[in-house]
Amino acid sequence: MREIYIRLAYKALKDGVEVVGPSYFSNRLGISKPTAQEALIKLAENNYGDYIPKKGFKLNREGIAKGKEITMKHRLMECLFYDIGLSSEFACREATRLEEHVSGELIARLRVLFNGRRLCPCGNRIEEELEEGT
Repeated sequence: MREIYIRLAYKALKDGVEVVGPSYFSNRLGISKPTAQEALIKLAENNYGDYIPKKGFKLNREGIAKGKEITMKHRLMECLFYDIGLSSEFACREATRLEEHVSGELIARLRVLFNGRRLCPCGNRIEEELEEGT
């Protein structure tokens, strides 16, 4: 479950939100705020960012790099699921369910398989860059 927190924090950062609180994760994941807060504190303990009491979690450089990696992995998996006939929505849900459990070898093979594909089925860039200064 840790990867989805990092990916969501990375998405928030891409959307211009630097500090995301437990409510952000609670609403998106259907979990309690205390559960989300505990996960964010653990992310900070694992050096993916800083937990700011009464505010939330902010990714650091390592967290941003991990967020980019997880996002790419998620989107490559979406491509695979879509190409075998799943709808883009279902492909995204399946990628979310499985993203923490796939091997680096599988992702490397998906990178080769989808080399040249720029967008996932949802229309997002598979490999992306943050804007300068973020």
